[in-house]
Amino acid sequence: MVRPRLDAPIPDLHLSPALDGVKLLMGKNIGTRERMILLAIDEIIKHGPSDFNARIVCERFGIKQSMVPYHFGSRDGLIVEATIWAYRDWSNYATDILRKTAGNGEERLRSYLNAELDWASRMGPIALLVQYPMLSEPVRAKLQAKYGDEMRRKLEFHLAALSDLVIDIRTGSTTPLDYDDTNYPSIDKAITHATEFLAAASISWASHGLAMWVSGNHMSTQSFWSLDLPKIAVKFTMKNHIDEIVAIAKGR
Repeated sequence: MVRPRLDAPIPDLHLSPALDGVKLLMGKNIGTRERMILLAIDEIIKHGPSDFNARIVCERFGIKQSMVPYHFGSRDGLIVEATIWAYRDWSNYATDILRKTAGNGEERLRSYLNAELDWASRMGPIALLVQYPMLSEPVRAKLQAKYGDEMRRKLEFHLAALSDLVIDIRTGSTTPLDYDDTNYPSIDKAITHATEFLAAASISWASHGLAMWVSGNHMSTQSFWSLDLPKIAVKFTMKNHIDEIVAIAKGR
């Protein structure tokens, strides 16, 4: 195997285009540790978290397997880092699409929901790991201990944004959403707009469920995917489901 330079440009790693967002979040100064994380995400997308092999990451990069414990402590530690970076990418992508969408509350909500589906379909198995990190108890515990607060803040930010979208839809207003996961509206707003907050929570659960469905070929839907017109059927089904989610926001 040809050993690549440690300062080789990222495209030499032959990463999936799905990782472009993660690379942007990491910035320009990407070292060995970051490249191992990118390769780990790429491997999880291809093979799933259960069959993820840290040795393959090292072989693809041309480094010794001892670099895994050196940088991450263990295989589980590498999976934790892959998960949090994918989680950041999910949050950033959905938020970016939402901020760029002009229009009323319903148009922005539909844009947000479609962004979630687009991200999940590109990221495949790691999308499931991001939202439900139950691959193993050690992975879940490490993720909670190291990044639990960050994940909670990002989720609460998304719930705050969804609550404002629900309010906009029901009142015809347009909230600027000029906050992020460091200064989102406090719990007081959830109390004063309890009905809208509960609707936002239902929307979040429903959208995550649909995103998990499009993230891969699951056993329960294999017969559906084998139909002669799967693309048409899937497009229709997803549109119908999004319509139902929007109906929750409208209070129907």
